[in-house]
Amino acid sequence: MKNSKRLIYIISLLSMILLGGMFNSCQEENLGYDKNGDLFQPKFIDVSLSDTSTPALVKSNSIALVWYKVNDADSYTVELHFDNYYTSLFKSYTTTDTQIFMDDIPYKTQYYIRVRANKADSKFNSQWSYTSALTEDRPPYAQILNKVEKVNITENDVKVSWKIDVANPVDSISVVPASSKDVPAIGRKLTAEEIRIGQAKVEGLQKSTAYNVNVYDNTKSRVYDRPYNQVTFRSSGPSAGQILVMKGDDLDALLRKNDLDPTIPEGTEYYLEAGSLFKVTPFTISKGFKLTGSNQGERPQIELNGNWNIKEGGYLSSLAFENIRFYQTIDASYFFNSGNSWTIGEVTFYNCVFNNFRRGFWRHQGNGKYKEVGNFEMNYCTLDMNGGHSGPYGTFALGSAGADNFKRAVFSNCTFMRDYYTIGTEVPDKTRNFKNLFDYGASTYPIYLEYNNVTIYDYAYNRSLINIPSAVGSTLVFKNVVLASACGKVIQAIAAGCTTTYSNNYTTTDYLLGPTSIQGTALGISALNLFVDPKAGNLKIKDPNSPVVITKSGDTRWLP
Repeated sequence: MKNSKRLIYIISLLSMILLGGMFNSCQEENLGYDKNGDLFQPKFIDVSLSDTSTPALVKSNSIALVWYKVNDADSYTVELHFDNYYTSLFKSYTTTDTQIFMDDIPYKTQYYIRVRANKADSKFNSQWSYTSALTEDRPPYAQILNKVEKVNITENDVKVSWKIDVANPVDSISVVPASSKDVPAIGRKLTAEEIRIGQAKVEGLQKSTAYNVNVYDNTKSRVYDRPYNQVTFRSSGPSAGQILVMKGDDLDALLRKNDLDPTIPEGTEYYLEAGSLFKVTPFTISKGFKLTGSNQGERPQIELNGNWNIKEGGYLSSLAFENIRFYQTIDASYFFNSGNSWTIGEVTFYNCVFNNFRRGFWRHQGNGKYKEVGNFEMNYCTLDMNGGHSGPYGTFALGSAGADNFKRAVFSNCTFMRDYYTIGTEVPDKTRNFKNLFDYGASTYPIYLEYNNVTIYDYAYNRSLINIPSAVGSTLVFKNVVLASACGKVIQAIAAGCTTTYSNNYTTTDYLLGPTSIQGTALGISALNLFVDPKAGNLKIKDPNSPVVITKSGDTRWLP
């Protein structure tokens, strides 16, 4: 309001000066058309109070503009555009005054402004006069809107959450296409329950579309002070360039054919129909790809009867797997096992489930065969009902005799559980478990290894979880972990010069070594008392007042 009053005062003062006799001077200059009868162009008066080249006065998200009176003009048109070609109109004003105060418009925006004098007969309208102005930054405001996680996005709806803050209330939400003008925006008031829990589900989205989402406080008087921080997401679904794989299609044949086809680009995405089942015999690949399961229904399943490999000397940009259940159908196998030399830029797993991998998950072998992984990420994934073989290698077993260069590996919101409950076996044998979470073998290449929001239940019985014996200068981050397993040491060995960070970890009485080594907190109860039904695979936290719930530790998918 102070800015508004100041601007009005300035404009009023200048208007009085103009009305004192200056307005006729515009006719003494050659400002208009040569065409007989057309009005003169408006001429701006500099009210900027600065050394800028624009005559406009900018304060916060308001712009004031003044021009000399044009004789015989019936009115003036003022237009604000977002481009200097004047093709993206934001707002148009018509006024009979020789000044305008454009208040409460978007912050930090470059506007291209033009003003025209009008006659009743529009053929005598003047030419446009042009200027520009940049509104100021928005003052500091609360960043309460959370990032939209993939797990909360489907093809047609999204679940949005925000931090509940009594000082920053919300009452409505909008989901607006980020680029397409043909896709409708969605906006509505929030229900009382949505406001209470800080979460809302918005339906009616288009498939594979980028959206901007925001929440608002409509009690604020100024429109552009109402929204909080904006976040962006893309709805699920096949997009241009994806290969749609339907029920009954031969995914195995398609992958093999395209791996050898030079016209199929690296990184091609295969979008799998919801509820579909595919049988694949993994092979030695020469280029990366992505397998994405539709999340608009039951997760697609891929049954494997072997493990993936990369060709000798290969260079892959990425491998990616999303929203799929993988099930191994043969004994003594892995998801990935290689004795070749190769390099891969990135490997990502998102919202996947892995069952019946009996000997291990990711194994390197071949003495001296250099293997490089730039970035490895596993998010919102579950390894359950694996193990059971008499000679297990473990979850990650890198055994290329020091030739493994795993630069970065991050596991977040993951669950590792029941690694000796071989499917179909009534009495599990605890000695046939996955031996570790990550064994870096003899590698001397430093690694960044992080476990964040991870739940470990009945896993690696009496075995150490992490082994980094030779990679000097590595980093281990172990935080927000719930350890509910009778495993051995968290760290078997770690090289000199490594950095370890532990925070907000919890252990049940099942972990006999106690929480001290991981700077954790003992919950004082067993896994059977912490989880709803762990033996059946339900690790939902029983007590909503548990420290695990309050601090949002472990795999957050299990929180009530």
